[in-house]
Amino acid sequence: MGEGKEGKIVEVVDHYIQLRMVFSNVDEEEEIHTTIGELANHLCCTMRNMNLIMNKFMDQGWVRWSPQRGRGKTSVLVFCHPLLQAVQERFDRLLQGNKLEEAYVLASSMPFSLQEVLMQGLQGQFGLRSDQGARGRMDTLRIPQETAFETLDPTQAAMWGEVGIIAEVFDRLVQYNAERQVCEPSLAVAWESNQEGTEWTFYLHKGIRFHHGRILDAEDVRYTFERIVSDQGCPCRPLFGSIHRIETFDELTVRFVLRFPNYMFPDLMSSMNASILPRDIELDPMHPIGTGPYRLTRNHPKLLVMDVFPSHFRGRAFIDRVEIWQLPQSNLVESVIKQDLFPDGQAQSVQHEVQGGVYMTFNMRKEGPQQDIYFRQAVQQLMNPQEMVEELARTNIEAAYSLVRDKSEEKQESLEQIEQTHQLQQALKHTAPFAESSLTRASELLQRSSYAGQIMNVWVEEGEKMETDMNWFAHRCELIGLKVSVMPGNPVDAVYHDEFASCDLIYTGEVFDDHLTLSLLTMYTFQNTLLLIALDDQRKSELEHECRRVVMIQDSAERLRMLMTLEERLIHDAVLLPTYSFREEHAHHASLQDYRVVSFGMPDLRRLWVKRSPNTEEEKASYPAYIPLW
Repeated sequence: MGEGKEGKIVEVVDHYIQLRMVFSNVDEEEEIHTTIGELANHLCCTMRNMNLIMNKFMDQGWVRWSPQRGRGKTSVLVFCHPLLQAVQERFDRLLQGNKLEEAYVLASSMPFSLQEVLMQGLQGQFGLRSDQGARGRMDTLRIPQETAFETLDPTQAAMWGEVGIIAEVFDRLVQYNAERQVCEPSLAVAWESNQEGTEWTFYLHKGIRFHHGRILDAEDVRYTFERIVSDQGCPCRPLFGSIHRIETFDELTVRFVLRFPNYMFPDLMSSMNASILPRDIELDPMHPIGTGPYRLTRNHPKLLVMDVFPSHFRGRAFIDRVEIWQLPQSNLVESVIKQDLFPDGQAQSVQHEVQGGVYMTFNMRKEGPQQDIYFRQAVQQLMNPQEMVEELARTNIEAAYSLVRDKSEEKQESLEQIEQTHQLQQALKHTAPFAESSLTRASELLQRSSYAGQIMNVWVEEGEKMETDMNWFAHRCELIGLKVSVMPGNPVDAVYHDEFASCDLIYTGEVFDDHLTLSLLTMYTFQNTLLLIALDDQRKSELEHECRRVVMIQDSAERLRMLMTLEERLIHDAVLLPTYSFREEHAHHASLQDYRVVSFGMPDLRRLWVKRSPNTEEEKASYPAYIPLW
């Protein structure tokens, strides 16, 4: 009986919101001259039902209605209940009923000013929610993200949000331990190679199950990599170009015979591109099946759900469900979100220094002034990192002259040795405080170039911060007579649908994972990175050739030095223009334990758990967490 009454109230509220939106330009207490027939048309109902609905509105005190009878006469309608209040009540009721999807749809249908208010309330639902039900305790982690998923195929995915999902759905033969900086067993219990580094044999764990129930074996490993190397268009094929053939000796032993020595081969096996697929099911790129600690149970544009896989070979993860919601970042005010989530200030803060950074590059596949080194050097002067950081006065960013963030004395020392040979970067660094000198140099270089006054299109990842960067850049361009048109775009469309083919300059970013050497190798060989999408064939071929030389080196420090030299060459040629690195700040309730951020910007779900207070009597308990949007 109670549920029926509640349902009728909800229906009345929905009708009121729908009608109020029709007259959104009319204020409360303002008279509207209309007829019951016109109102019935707005709600797509009969006149009889409209009269019943109007009576319900009046019972609630939401409207005043003065009906007039007779042909040609109009009645008078006055709204008394503010739209915001009605929507907020409906929105709150949906949240209380754990109906986030309906709440999101409602908020998205509102005018922008109301969206901001409602979305902040929705953001308060994110974090960990612990519910006690008939089947016991259910811990659900809700995470916001802003970029739609295009593919969850491990061989194709380029967005770091997609890679974060792949990391949980799949396992690899090898895993990289960032704390110890070594490769460790995962699906493979051990591996070995011949002295020449041309044959690598992996021995699999027994009894590992895929999400659909079948036991993994060596044929699945062979299928996974033959799928890559046999597809000429596979974007990660160059990363595994050393593979000549794959042999299976029994269900637990697989050997890779290589075309040339590759001492980084175990590292490659830890790559997300090397996630192991089942051979008996054709991959659905939006609903993949793996062996990971979470299995994908739902995926549509607004909501992706991963449920824990109890049979994971390393043991069951603590969090039962992960829900990833797509929320437009423009509707969220981050400082307000944090304040709303933690009004009492009881939050633990986690600083995550993102490895990688923001940079500008050029569309080298298109004819134009960007093919001229002088033009690119002029832009390099305009994109002075120190000046940008100082003038934008933004927290959590640091001027960068490389995409590699120094995290140890050894790396710092090696970078300093490399930097001594690159006078251009040093000159930029030392003269950065003097804006007029960098503008003067930019102007001189522009005049020496082939630039003839045409408008140069600049593609930039859409979003307030990146677009602000480009407004700063456009102003500096104007000062020296360089005409630019800034064109914000979706990185998903840029990577998968060639969105910036008509653009001349590209402003974007690269996020590395914990394995720095592998990340650099991937950036130079994985064809779905924005840098390679924009690069000309000759430079791409040169990078691939150099990366082949890198993997043939046994010493890991020397491999990193060679990869850093490749980056410095791109910077010296003014093809890669780093601007700044950044860090993210996560905040979470003190009850969330072992909260560690992995390279994709998500908490490490394989370690996270919640310490629920013994005196928690409620059937439901919430532990808020602020996780920066992808």
